[in-house]
Amino acid sequence: MLQPNPLPFYSPDLEQAINRSPMVVSPDTPLIEVITQMAQARASCALTDVTASMAFSPLDDVGDGCVLIMEGEQLRGIFSERDVVHLCAAGVKIIDITIAEVMTTAVITLVQSEFRDLFQVLSLMQKHGIRHLPLVDATGHVLGLLSHGSIRKVLQPVNLLKARSVLEVMIRGVVTASPTASLLSLAELMSRNKVSCVVITQMPETLNPDLTEGPIHGVPISPPASHPQSQSRRESGAIAVGIVTERDLVQFHALDLDLSATAAEAVMSQPLFSLTPHDSLWNAHQIMKQWSVRRLVVVSEQGELLGIVTQSTLLQAFDPMEMYRVIEILQQSVEEQLVELTETNELLQKEIVERQQAQEELNRALAKEKELNALKSSFSSMVTHEFRNPLTSILCASQLLERFADKITEEQRVNYLKMIQNTAEYMDQMIDDLLVLGRVENRRLKYEPQSLDLVKLCQDLVEERQFSDPEQHSIRFQAIGATEQACLDEKLLRYILGNLLTNACKYSPPNSPIYFDLICQDNQAIFKVRDGGIGIPAEDLKQLFQSFYRARNVGKIPGTGLGLTIVKNCVEAHHGQIAVESEVNLGTTFTVTLPLTPEATMDSTVQPLI
Repeated sequence: MLQPNPLPFYSPDLEQAINRSPMVVSPDTPLIEVITQMAQARASCALTDVTASMAFSPLDDVGDGCVLIMEGEQLRGIFSERDVVHLCAAGVKIIDITIAEVMTTAVITLVQSEFRDLFQVLSLMQKHGIRHLPLVDATGHVLGLLSHGSIRKVLQPVNLLKARSVLEVMIRGVVTASPTASLLSLAELMSRNKVSCVVITQMPETLNPDLTEGPIHGVPISPPASHPQSQSRRESGAIAVGIVTERDLVQFHALDLDLSATAAEAVMSQPLFSLTPHDSLWNAHQIMKQWSVRRLVVVSEQGELLGIVTQSTLLQAFDPMEMYRVIEILQQSVEEQLVELTETNELLQKEIVERQQAQEELNRALAKEKELNALKSSFSSMVTHEFRNPLTSILCASQLLERFADKITEEQRVNYLKMIQNTAEYMDQMIDDLLVLGRVENRRLKYEPQSLDLVKLCQDLVEERQFSDPEQHSIRFQAIGATEQACLDEKLLRYILGNLLTNACKYSPPNSPIYFDLICQDNQAIFKVRDGGIGIPAEDLKQLFQSFYRARNVGKIPGTGLGLTIVKNCVEAHHGQIAVESEVNLGTTFTVTLPLTPEATMDSTVQPLI
C-alpha cells in the first residue's frame, strides 16, 4: 500500500483534462475523409525523407486519436486509430464506405454530474478497456472528451512517480517484427494482439546489413535482470531499432501508401528513446513530456530490448483506490495550507488573467482552424461549382440543337455535338484529377504532353466560356507567332486557361471586355488574360495561390479558393511560371509562360515574368 507522503500533493485541474473541441463528423462522412482528417490533426509525414523520426515530432501528442460521430447534437458512435488498424488488417476497402458503417455504436460515456475526479475516469477506462471517454450532460449532449493523453498531461504528482520504478509497470510481452516486415503485416499483428505499436528489432549480429524478408513474430522478449534466465537470454537478445504505431498507420493510410508493399524499415520511427528497468516513472514522464513521445523502450545495459513503457502503463502508477486513500489523508492537512494559499492567491489571480488571455487567443486560432476544416470537409460540394460553367455550355448547346434543329446547318450540328462530347470528357477527367488532389496535401499531377493546335484550343475555350456566361462578356482573343510546334498537356492547359477566363468574367462588370492573348516566341507559349474587374488587394497577392484562400474584396461572389491552387500546380507540371499584376478597381492580368515542347524545359529555363 502506498504510504502517506508528507510533501505537498498535486491536485490536478479537471478542466484541463477535458478536450472541449474534439474532432466531430457526421454519420454520412466518407471513411477516407475521416482518416485524412485524423492524419492531418496529428502531423505531416514527409515521404521525401523516410528516415526522419516521426517519434520526435512535437505534434505526436496532439489530439485524442479518435473521432466522434454526431447526428445533430446526438452522439451516434466513436472511431479511433485502433479501428483504422483493424480495418487495415482485415483488408477492408475504405474508398466507398461511410464512417457510419465502421464506427463503434456502443459508446461508453460519463455524465458530467457524476464526474468527481480523474481517478474515477481511470477506473472506468480500465474496467471497459477503452482509451477515450466522451463527457456528456444529462440529456446525452456531448460536452467534451477525456483520453489517456489528456489525463497524463494533468495527473503528474511528482512524489508518486519518483517512488515507482519502470520495472513495476513496464510491459514485458512486446510485439516485435523484423525491419523487412510489411506495414500490412504489422497492422495484422496490432489487430491480433490488441496493441498500439510494434517494435522493430534485429539481432546484434545482423544490425545494418541488407536483410532478406524474415518471419513476423510477436513474443515476449528478454525478462528483467532479476529473472534467472535473463543472462542467457540477454546474450542473444534482440536490439530495438525502430517502432511503428497505430497512429503511423493512420497517417500512411491517409497518404495512400501501399501497406503490403512498404517495409517497416522505410518508415519506422528511429532512433528510439530508452530507459533502464531501474529508472523512475518520473524520469519516464519527463522524457515523454520533453520529446512529445508516447512510448519508451526499456533496455538492458547491453542495449537489448526488455520491455516497453507507454502512456497507458504510466497511468498504472495511479491506482484509483490508493489515490482515494492518499487524498483522504491529505485532506486533513488542508487547513494548514490555507495560509500559504492566501499568500499566493494574488499570483494565481494574475496567472488566471494571463491564461484567459491565452485562451482567447487559442479560441481565435481554433475558430480559424475550424473554418479551414469546414472548408476541407465540404470539398466535394465546393468542387461542384468549378464544373457549373462546363455544364452550362453543354446545356446551352443541347438546347440550341433541340430548338433550332431545322435552322442550323449540318456542320453546326456536328460542332455542337462535338462540343458537348469534348466538354463532358473534360469534366469527367477533371473530376478524377481533383479527387486525387483532395486526398493528398502535396498535389501531384500527371504531365502528358501531346501535339496541340493552340489557336483552335483557345478559340474553343472562348466559345465554351461565352456560351455559359450569363453576363455577356466580350472575350477578345488574338494569337501572335507560330503555334504549329506546340506539345503541351491539353487536359492541364484547358484547366489553366478555363479557370483564368472564368475568373476574369466572374470578377468583371457585365458586358465588359476580356482580353485573351496567345504569344508564341523563343520556344515559349505566353498566355495573357486581362480584365477590368474588381482587382486584387496587394496584401492578398502573396497568398493568392494557397488552398481555400480568397481575396478579402470578393464579397458575396461565389468561389472555392481552390481554382488558382490547381492552376499553379498545372503550370508547374509544365515547368512553367504564372504571374499576376493587379490594382483594386482597375483590373487584373494573369500571365502564364509555358515551354512549347518538353525539350524546351531542358534546353533553357523559363525567364522570370515582369
